[in-house]
Amino acid sequence: MRRRTTRVGATLAMSATMTIGLGVVASPASAQDIGLVFYSGHLKNKVAQFPVPPTDCTPMPTSADSHIGWSGVENVYAYSTSDCTGVGWGLGTLRTYEAGRWLSFRTV
Repeated sequence: MRRRTTRVGATLAMSATMTIGLGVVASPASAQDIGLVFYSGHLKNKVAQFPVPPTDCTPMPTSADSHIGWSGVENVYAYSTSDCTGVGWGLGTLRTYEAGRWLSFRTV
């Protein structure tokens, strides 16, 4: 009986450890990211975050070479001008590009 109790206790301890461990592994690294986030190093280093994605013309972060629209974004329109005039290129919500290619952007 004592041996069985020890086995059950060990099994419960291992089960609890695995559950906690898997919970940590399964949680996304970007759990805090919301809105629109610009990165450098192709999605490695966060350079700017807009919790409420701007619908007005906004300067593009100069070192940004990628972005993710985590929430509140349907599309990011990028412009080669600083005042969002000319052709706006729809980049979507997940994209990489050459840093400095775009000077301004707006979202919908």
